[in-house]
Amino acid sequence: MSQLADTLWYERRLLEYLLFKLVSANLVLIADDRRFVGPAIAEVDAVMAEIRRAEDQRSEVVAAVAQEWNVPPASVGLRFLVDNAPDHLRPTFEDHQAVFMGLVNEIEVLTKENRRLATVALDGIQGTLGFAGGDIYDAAGRATRTPDQPLRVNRII
Repeated sequence: MSQLADTLWYERRLLEYLLFKLVSANLVLIADDRRFVGPAIAEVDAVMAEIRRAEDQRSEVVAAVAQEWNVPPASVGLRFLVDNAPDHLRPTFEDHQAVFMGLVNEIEVLTKENRRLATVALDGIQGTLGFAGGDIYDAAGRATRTPDQPLRVNRII
């Protein structure tokens, strides 16, 4: 049971780190500094990969706890742990449950906002390059048509 608590602490720290990376990516998107969008996304992806590894580790620990308590692994969630953990671990699992719910909510909200900002940025790039009316180049890189509108760059210059 202690190993499960430790595993959840590690996963919680990873979710907090993911939130930090999402906030960092959000600031890059708000600043519209496209040089750093790729690295910001790569950092989020790296944290996500570590979270997937931690989830696999948690699954193994949950399976061991489930076997010890003679219950199906799918039933060993945080609510189950809060209700059934030894008294000395119950506050830890209660805390994890509350914090995980808050982190997941914050991550979902920030992910949606980042997606919206990225879409706005992509639309701006397409408008700048004159791609709004469709593809200008074919798969071989040959020009298939000229832009329907002047490039925004030309209007600015």
